[in-house]
Amino acid sequence: MPTLFALVLAAVLAQSSSAPAVPAGDAASSAASAPNVGTAIKETRPEKPLRIRVKLVKGTIVAGMLASWDDDAFAGDFGRIEWTELTPSEFKRLFDKLMDDRDASHQLRFAELLVAVGLDAPAESAWKKATSIDPSVKPRVAGSREAAKAMRKARLEKERMEREGAVQDFAEDGAAPRWPVLTDAERDAALATMREDAKRYSAMAGVSVEPIETEYFILVSELKPAETKELQKELDRMYAEVLGYLGVDAKVNLFWGKAVIFLFATEDRFKAVEAGAFGNPMVGRPGSGQVMGLCHMMKEKVFVNSWQCPDDALFGSVLIHETVHGIMHRYSTPARLPAWADEGFSDWVAARFQPGPVELARRAQAMQYIRSGGNIVTVLDMNYRDGSWPGQNALGYAVGYAIVDVMMRQAPLKFEAWLRKVKGGTPWEQALQDACGLTKQQLAANVARFFATRD
Repeated sequence: MPTLFALVLAAVLAQSSSAPAVPAGDAASSAASAPNVGTAIKETRPEKPLRIRVKLVKGTIVAGMLASWDDDAFAGDFGRIEWTELTPSEFKRLFDKLMDDRDASHQLRFAELLVAVGLDAPAESAWKKATSIDPSVKPRVAGSREAAKAMRKARLEKERMEREGAVQDFAEDGAAPRWPVLTDAERDAALATMREDAKRYSAMAGVSVEPIETEYFILVSELKPAETKELQKELDRMYAEVLGYLGVDAKVNLFWGKAVIFLFATEDRFKAVEAGAFGNPMVGRPGSGQVMGLCHMMKEKVFVNSWQCPDDALFGSVLIHETVHGIMHRYSTPARLPAWADEGFSDWVAARFQPGPVELARRAQAMQYIRSGGNIVTVLDMNYRDGSWPGQNALGYAVGYAIVDVMMRQAPLKFEAWLRKVKGGTPWEQALQDACGLTKQQLAANVARFFATRD
């Protein structure tokens, strides 16, 4: 993970060359020799070791003897800790206690760090005090402000990357490689690519509309504004809910840039994009069946292509189902769940938002199969590779939904642990044994018992 110093340096160097440099804390140093990361303070030791107890942003309490400090961090028997790792109030309290209140350079650095941790008002007071102590530092304030902005940007970038890196850590060790955590510059480039793809692909259907962006999605919609807005809200709520099931911080954007969602008004336009953008002519051939939405996972990219069929509830359900596929693709690794869970979990989430279509299409079929003694293990063994999925009359979808429903109702945390292991590359049956203490035969028997007396 990049250090805050490296991120700050990159941010400052990326700024216009006309931005003023910040001299070092030593008044004799020239602007040209400054490190471009703010006002420097050489290592300073308190007159005597200072016992401290402070709280970090991540919630950890640090206690011990502070032996020294400088412009970037403080150190002691607890190791070295960057100032920006402290909560804002703890940073302000400790730095204020250690610095020389009569030193203009200390005030400049105090101001820079205050901005970095989000305390703008006290920073203004520190800059004002610095020029009051020593009017000769006034020309340095503009550069100090630029450094402070870069430091804040770097702190936010570091915190975001740490949140996203934690998602990679969720997956158990296995054979599946983790998705890389992107820098801000890389994310900006990814987002630009996804925007361009959205524009280029929609043009294949003769559609030219202004996309609507949320925190996680780029929506290319031909629908009425009110309809689009409602779907946008539902997708955002669904995304947050799925991350909750996965134990992921709600602030994390799993997607590469953002996921592109096509909401076409007609089936013909949906088919045009399927054929032109995704090389999928099957949905345009007679006898291929009516397909209302598909998720395309193209390496790191996620696209959901859909069209608004006359049944609004069914359309909403399909849209959520397909979008969940995209979320799971980007969850930690590209490793895919077994078919019954891949489709079953997507249906299970869709049922939380549009219960009618899933319940009508799946539950009755699943109950009839299970209660008539159908072999659930047969469904567990179905897969995409050999073409056995989804079975006759799409049986796999119905029974897969029922299996996931039981697992989520009985032991959601074990289901989450199982997901992590599978996404980490552990074979799903081994992961089931490790996380849930079940063989696939025992899982099947458990599902049969559960639905013997209840729906």
